Amino acid sequence: MTRPDSSSATASPNFFRRLLTEPTVHFLFIAAALFAFYSLTESSRGKILEIDQNAIDARVFMRELETGEALAATQRDAIIQSYIEEQILVQEALALGLDDDARIHDLLAQKMRHVLSGDVIQPTDSELQSFYQQNQALYERPAALSVDELVFNSREELPDNIRSALQEGADAEALLALQEGNSAPLNNVTRLDLANIFSPTFADRVFAADNNAWTGPHLSNRGQHWLRITERLPASIPPLEAIRDRVRLEWIAIEEERRLESEIQQLKAQYSIIVGSGTADE
Repeated sequence: MTRPDSSSATASPNFFRRLLTEPTVHFLFIAAALFAFYSLTESSRGKILEIDQNAIDARVFMRELETGEALAATQRDAIIQSYIEEQILVQEALALGLDDDARIHDLLAQKMRHVLSGDVIQPTDSELQSFYQQNQALYERPAALSVDELVFNSREELPDNIRSALQEGADAEALLALQEGNSAPLNNVTRLDLANIFSPTFADRVFAADNNAWTGPHLSNRGQHWLRITERLPASIPPLEAIRDRVRLEWIAIEEERRLESEIQQLKAQYSIIVGSGTADE
């Protein structure tokens, strides 16, 4: 009867001992453990979204072209976050069965925004009153004037008798009897209105003038303009009932945006973001 070779009996334990001390084996064990941990982590995280770094760089570049200067870190971060949110919304839109077309990703993201904020919301009376009280500065009506506008057809220096009549506050009819032109009232015009119609400097001159005193001239292709204040309307805040619909619509817009942002952040939490180079092996 043949006895087993004693060297063979000891070879197996010695082999495993050498295997356990081999650095390569240690590396394989660590890699396997890390892979298992990563797999568990990613499975609990849920969805994975791969972001194209080239696409982000292109958006940053286009914004810098628009502004003519390098973007600050906070501005770049805002562009990145906006792009990530857009891509998340695209993925959610596709999951809902909306059309997949690379040319309309912006539209898909916008569609998804409408889906997320689809509920029609309305403020209660107390919410509306509170919103109005907290945002009264938004509804303040600026100071305004009612003025008579007198336009002489000529851009030339006026004769002394007409200038004297202007300084004395003569009526427009009396002045037009001395020089060809026309007149008309301008009611409830603000400083901004006058600045847009004439110029900011002339608007300031008119607002600083005394009532019933002619201010001018402002030259245009129509001739020369003179304005006289007939009534001053101080800045005021209209009561809620007078602008209820406007306040309600602004409350809805802000509330919808707040709820939409909350929904987007909840969706965003379901994704792991991977930024890649945007290149693929052919």
